[in-house]
Amino acid sequence: MTVQQPRRTQAQRRASTRALILDCTAQCLLERGYAATTVSAVQERAGLARGTVQHHFPTRTELLIAATTRVVDLRLEQFRREAELLPPGRDRLQSVVDLAWRDLNSPAFFTALDLWVAARTDAELRERLVHEERRVLAEMRRLYLEVVGEPYASDPRAEILVEFTIDLLTGLSMTAMLTGTLGEREAVVRRWKRALAVLIGRLPSDELLDGSALPAVAS
Repeated sequence: MTVQQPRRTQAQRRASTRALILDCTAQCLLERGYAATTVSAVQERAGLARGTVQHHFPTRTELLIAATTRVVDLRLEQFRREAELLPPGRDRLQSVVDLAWRDLNSPAFFTALDLWVAARTDAELRERLVHEERRVLAEMRRLYLEVVGEPYASDPRAEILVEFTIDLLTGLSMTAMLTGTLGEREAVVRRWKRALAVLIGRLPSDELLDGSALPAVAS
Protein backbone atom coordinates (compact mmCIF):
# COMPACT_ATOMS: atom_id res chain seq x y z
CA MET A 1 0.00 0.00 0.00
CA THR A 2 1.38 3.37 -1.02
CA VAL A 3 1.45 5.95 1.73
CA GLN A 4 0.72 9.41 0.43
CA GLN A 5 3.02 12.13 1.61
CA PRO A 6 1.25 15.08 3.19
CA ARG A 7 0.90 18.00 0.84
CA ARG A 8 3.23 20.89 1.56
CA THR A 9 1.71 24.08 2.79
CA GLN A 10 1.96 27.29 0.79
CA ALA A 11 4.50 28.61 3.30
CA GLN A 12 6.64 25.48 2.85
CA ARG A 13 6.51 25.75 -0.94
CA ARG A 14 7.43 29.42 -0.74
CA ALA A 15 10.38 28.69 1.58
CA SER A 16 11.58 25.87 -0.69
CA THR A 17 11.45 28.07 -3.79
CA ARG A 18 13.26 30.88 -2.00
CA ALA A 19 16.00 28.48 -0.83
CA LEU A 20 16.40 27.14 -4.40
CA ILE A 21 16.78 30.67 -5.78
CA LEU A 22 19.40 31.59 -3.17
CA ASP A 23 21.37 28.37 -3.69
CA CYS A 24 21.40 28.92 -7.45
CA THR A 25 22.46 32.55 -6.97
CA ALA A 26 25.29 31.51 -4.65
CA GLN A 27 26.43 28.85 -7.14
CA CYS A 28 26.35 31.38 -9.96
CA LEU A 29 28.40 33.84 -7.89
CA LEU A 30 30.95 31.14 -7.08
CA GLU A 31 31.27 29.88 -10.64
CA ARG A 32 30.73 32.97 -12.80
CA GLY A 33 31.32 36.01 -10.58
CA TYR A 34 29.32 39.07 -9.66
CA ALA A 35 28.97 40.64 -13.11
CA ALA A 36 27.58 37.45 -14.69
CA THR A 37 25.13 36.72 -11.87
CA THR A 38 22.04 38.26 -13.42
CA VAL A 39 18.40 37.53 -12.69
CA SER A 40 18.18 35.74 -16.04
CA ALA A 41 21.19 33.53 -15.23
CA VAL A 42 19.73 32.59 -11.86
CA GLN A 43 16.29 31.97 -13.35
CA GLU A 44 17.73 29.59 -15.96
CA ARG A 45 19.84 27.74 -13.41
CA ALA A 46 16.86 27.30 -11.06
CA GLY A 47 14.49 26.26 -13.83
CA LEU A 48 11.96 28.87 -12.75
CA ALA A 49 10.03 31.58 -14.54
CA ARG A 50 11.58 35.02 -14.31
CA GLY A 51 8.39 36.26 -12.63
CA THR A 52 8.82 33.65 -9.88
CA VAL A 53 12.34 34.86 -9.09
CA GLN A 54 11.23 38.49 -9.10
CA HIS A 55 8.26 37.68 -6.89
CA HIS A 56 10.71 36.64 -4.16
CA PHE A 57 13.41 39.18 -5.04
CA PRO A 58 12.06 42.16 -7.01
CA THR A 59 15.51 43.51 -7.91
CA ARG A 60 18.95 42.07 -8.66
CA THR A 61 20.40 43.99 -5.71
CA GLU A 62 17.91 42.39 -3.30
CA LEU A 63 18.72 38.97 -4.74
CA LEU A 64 22.49 39.44 -4.39
CA ILE A 65 22.21 40.88 -0.91
CA ALA A 66 20.24 37.84 0.24
CA ALA A 67 22.67 35.46 -1.50
CA THR A 68 25.62 37.08 0.27
CA THR A 69 24.55 35.38 3.50
CA ARG A 70 24.46 32.01 1.71
CA VAL A 71 27.97 32.51 0.32
CA VAL A 72 29.28 33.35 3.81
CA ASP A 73 27.61 30.23 5.22
CA LEU A 74 29.18 28.08 2.48
CA ARG A 75 32.60 29.47 3.36
CA LEU A 76 32.13 28.70 7.06
CA GLU A 77 30.84 25.19 6.33
CA GLN A 78 33.87 24.47 4.16
CA PHE A 79 36.26 25.75 6.84
CA ARG A 80 34.65 23.55 9.50
CA ARG A 81 34.98 20.47 7.25
CA GLU A 82 38.64 21.28 6.59
CA ALA A 83 39.29 21.71 10.32
CA GLU A 84 37.79 18.30 11.08
CA LEU A 85 40.19 16.66 8.60
CA LEU A 86 43.40 18.05 10.13
CA PRO A 87 45.91 15.22 10.65
CA PRO A 88 46.89 14.42 14.24
CA GLY A 89 50.41 14.97 15.46
CA ARG A 90 50.99 18.28 13.69
CA ASP A 91 51.75 21.58 15.33
CA ARG A 92 48.35 23.26 15.55
CA LEU A 93 49.54 26.81 14.92
CA GLN A 94 51.13 25.63 11.69
CA SER A 95 47.90 23.83 10.81
CA VAL A 96 45.97 27.07 11.21
CA VAL A 97 48.19 28.66 8.55
CA ASP A 98 47.33 25.83 6.15
CA LEU A 99 43.62 26.15 6.94
CA ALA A 100 43.64 29.90 6.46
CA TRP A 101 45.55 29.64 3.20
CA ARG A 102 43.09 27.12 1.75
CA ASP A 103 40.15 29.30 2.78
CA LEU A 104 41.72 32.44 1.31
CA ASN A 105 42.26 30.67 -2.01
CA SER A 106 38.78 29.17 -2.20
CA PRO A 107 36.00 30.11 -4.66
CA ALA A 108 33.98 31.47 -1.72
CA PHE A 109 36.74 33.91 -0.81
CA PHE A 110 37.18 35.14 -4.38
CA THR A 111 33.42 35.57 -4.56
CA ALA A 112 33.69 37.77 -1.47
CA LEU A 113 36.33 39.84 -3.27
CA ASP A 114 33.96 40.25 -6.20
CA LEU A 115 31.26 41.49 -3.85
CA TRP A 116 33.64 43.88 -2.06
CA VAL A 117 34.50 45.55 -5.36
CA ALA A 118 30.83 45.84 -6.32
CA ALA A 119 29.96 47.23 -2.89
CA ARG A 120 32.31 50.18 -3.38
CA THR A 121 29.64 51.91 -5.47
CA ASP A 122 26.53 50.18 -4.09
CA ALA A 123 25.62 51.50 -0.65
CA GLU A 124 22.88 48.93 -0.05
CA LEU A 125 25.14 46.00 -0.91
CA ARG A 126 27.99 47.53 1.12
CA GLU A 127 25.86 47.82 4.27
CA ARG A 128 24.86 44.15 4.10
CA LEU A 129 28.33 42.99 3.13
CA VAL A 130 29.96 44.78 6.07
CA HIS A 131 27.59 42.96 8.42
CA GLU A 132 28.31 39.56 6.84
CA GLU A 133 32.07 40.09 6.74
CA ARG A 134 32.07 40.95 10.44
CA ARG A 135 30.17 37.73 11.07
CA VAL A 136 32.51 35.54 9.02
CA LEU A 137 35.65 37.11 10.52
CA ALA A 138 34.37 36.70 14.08
CA GLU A 139 33.48 33.06 13.43
CA MET A 140 36.76 32.36 11.66
CA ARG A 141 38.77 33.80 14.55
CA ARG A 142 36.80 31.65 16.99
CA LEU A 143 37.36 28.54 14.88
CA TYR A 144 41.07 29.29 14.41
CA LEU A 145 41.61 29.59 18.15
CA GLU A 146 39.58 26.43 18.71
CA VAL A 147 41.78 24.55 16.23
CA VAL A 148 44.98 25.88 17.83
CA GLY A 149 44.12 24.29 21.19
CA GLU A 150 46.68 23.87 23.95
CA PRO A 151 49.38 24.81 24.69
CA TYR A 152 48.65 27.78 22.44
CA ALA A 153 45.07 28.56 23.52
CA SER A 154 46.18 29.81 26.93
CA ASP A 155 49.08 31.79 25.44
CA PRO A 156 48.12 35.47 25.11
CA ARG A 157 50.27 35.74 21.99
CA ALA A 158 48.19 33.17 20.07
CA GLU A 159 45.22 35.43 19.34
CA ILE A 160 47.48 38.19 18.02
CA LEU A 161 49.40 35.74 15.83
CA VAL A 162 46.14 34.37 14.41
CA GLU A 163 45.11 37.95 13.57
CA PHE A 164 48.47 38.53 11.86
CA THR A 165 48.05 35.29 9.92
CA ILE A 166 44.61 36.28 8.62
CA ASP A 167 45.77 39.76 7.62
CA LEU A 168 48.99 38.64 5.95
CA LEU A 169 47.43 35.77 3.99
CA THR A 170 44.43 37.86 2.93
CA GLY A 171 46.75 40.47 1.45
CA LEU A 172 48.92 37.78 -0.15
CA SER A 173 45.92 36.11 -1.77
CA MET A 174 44.57 39.40 -3.12
CA THR A 175 47.86 40.59 -4.63
CA ALA A 176 49.09 37.23 -5.87
CA MET A 177 45.76 36.62 -7.59
CA LEU A 178 47.05 38.88 -10.37
CA THR A 179 50.81 39.09 -9.97
CA GLY A 180 52.22 36.07 -8.15
CA THR A 181 52.91 32.49 -9.18
CA LEU A 182 51.88 29.57 -6.99
CA GLY A 183 55.52 28.89 -6.06
CA GLU A 184 56.07 32.46 -4.89
CA ARG A 185 52.94 32.40 -2.77
CA GLU A 186 53.83 29.09 -1.17
CA ALA A 187 57.32 30.38 -0.37
CA VAL A 188 55.81 33.31 1.54
CA VAL A 189 53.51 30.94 3.44
CA ARG A 190 56.49 28.77 4.40
CA ARG A 191 58.44 31.81 5.61
CA TRP A 192 55.46 32.96 7.67
CA LYS A 193 55.21 29.52 9.31
CA ARG A 194 58.85 29.79 10.35
CA ALA A 195 58.29 33.34 11.60
CA LEU A 196 55.39 32.10 13.72
CA ALA A 197 57.59 29.39 15.22
CA VAL A 198 60.12 32.09 16.19
CA LEU A 199 57.47 34.47 17.55
CA ILE A 200 55.85 31.77 19.67
CA GLY A 201 59.24 30.58 20.98
CA ARG A 202 59.54 27.22 19.23
CA LEU A 203 62.62 28.33 17.30
CA PRO A 204 65.41 30.78 18.18
CA SER A 205 65.38 34.04 16.26
CA ASP A 206 68.62 33.24 14.39
CA GLU A 207 66.74 30.45 12.57
CA LEU A 208 64.20 32.85 11.08
CA LEU A 209 65.91 32.81 7.68
CA ASP A 210 66.54 29.07 7.66
CA GLY A 211 64.73 27.57 4.66
CA SER A 212 64.60 24.00 5.98
CA ALA A 213 61.39 22.34 7.13
CA LEU A 214 60.09 23.05 10.60
CA PRO A 215 60.60 20.27 13.16
CA ALA A 216 57.45 18.25 13.81
CA VAL A 217 55.77 18.92 17.13
CA ALA A 218 52.86 16.86 18.38
CA SER A 219 49.69 18.73 19.27
